[in-house]
Amino acid sequence: MPTREECKRMISKTAFKCGVSPRLIATRLLSEDDKQDMLNGDLSLEVLEAHVNVWKEMGLPERAW
Repeated sequence: MPTREECKRMISKTAFKCGVSPRLIATRLLSEDDKQDMLNGDLSLEVLEAHVNVWKEMGLPERAW
């Protein structure tokens, strides 16, 4: 299971790749359950990137799903 620091790096890496602020991902996209899924190892980097790209295409709404 990844550490909190590893999860933060996953968010930062995805944010950089997708052209979105890491803070927006952490505060507007990811729910507390999503963050726990990351800590449990149930949310991969690839899945996070796909969700960020869809979210970005939707105009970055608050809580996309």
